[in-house]
Amino acid sequence: MVRTREDARQDQHRARHRLSKFLLRQGRRPPEDVKKAWTLKYMTWIQEHVHFDQPALETTLLDYVQEVEHMAERIVRLEKAITEAIQKAPPEIRAVVQALQALRGVAQLTAVTVVAELGSLSRFQSPRQLMGYSGLVSSEYSSGNRVQRGGITKTGNAHLRRVVIESAWAYQHRPWIWRVSAATAA
Repeated sequence: MVRTREDARQDQHRARHRLSKFLLRQGRRPPEDVKKAWTLKYMTWIQEHVHFDQPALETTLLDYVQEVEHMAERIVRLEKAITEAIQKAPPEIRAVVQALQALRGVAQLTAVTVVAELGSLSRFQSPRQLMGYSGLVSSEYSSGNRVQRGGITKTGNAHLRRVVIESAWAYQHRPWIWRVSAATAA
């Protein structure tokens, strides 16, 4: 289900691109007060203010808008199904998903993806083997006594690698810790 959701996100991205490129080809740009694309305000602008006199263009617009909405509904439906699947999963799996969420940058979907892609962590005999499976090891160019390391190999599980790298971005900056002093609490 996690991979199906990822496919749905890619389909949503493509559907949004098709709609935005269609609007650009027809010379339709949002007004100044609509600052970001794909917000509720942006979609309202499209549905209320973008219309065409030619039936073929209007039909194309409606089809593209319907596809974008369908993809959004599909993602919501899959996320609900993933949440239900977690609740029905064995306690060991729920415990691992919950433990992973204690890390910064790891929400429920990321934790579920890691668990789904790795399976049981006990199947890896060492951290080196786990990193090799994920493709998060540096490449190496060796000749004689000379060893030169390069970028990551990207030969492992691409889904796992993507979520781990995205989560690691949360560690780029120091954590912001909210402290309530005794003076402000009183």
